[in-house]
Amino acid sequence: MSPSDKIIQLRSLIARQTAAPVARNARAETGLASVDEALDGGLWKGGMVELVGAARSSGSAALVRTLLKHFATQGRWSALIDGQDCFDPQLAGARVLSSLLWIRCREADQAMRSADLLLRDGNLPLVVLDLHGNPEAQLRKIASTTWYRLQRVIEPTAVALLVVTPRPLVPCADARLELHQSLPLSALEWNPGEVLCRSSLRVTRKRSASGFDGQAFAAEAG
Repeated sequence: MSPSDKIIQLRSLIARQTAAPVARNARAETGLASVDEALDGGLWKGGMVELVGAARSSGSAALVRTLLKHFATQGRWSALIDGQDCFDPQLAGARVLSSLLWIRCREADQAMRSADLLLRDGNLPLVVLDLHGNPEAQLRKIASTTWYRLQRVIEPTAVALLVVTPRPLVPCADARLELHQSLPLSALEWNPGEVLCRSSLRVTRKRSASGFDGQAFAAEAG
């Protein structure tokens, strides 16, 4: 089977498992009760949620692995656009990898172009765009208009987009979560729930029916 035939087969499989576009306020549960509560039910379907890991070891990677595992156990496909090729497949496990489209990039520009293509396709229930490890020089080259273009592309779909960044970067995010505390090396052995319990998770932006709530509040993890 040629590579093009494999791509067609994969898209057909994903399309059969994907529901039709849903209401703008619909949510996709993350598998972490504290995050879902903070976001009023989970990630926005047809929208963007930004996860800011201000510290290098803030726990964002553990949160992403939990999210991918949650979707995999429900038999749903996900895509991880790895902006700096730093995803560790061994930590994710075979179950996650069997339902994951992993796109390995070296530059933020490559990652952004990959996101544009995947979101236009609209078949994957979850797309994670991980820019947390990309150098600041690359991130500064991402024009704000690029994010608004992605917003327009994703709005008619049921795709949930999570963007992982080292600082607030997405001006049109439906919600923004921020992790501020730096975790020790031993955190690699913790389960995701424990990671969040020991992290400082805050919601600093969240869209509601009346607009955006910019008031930050702590989300209790458990």
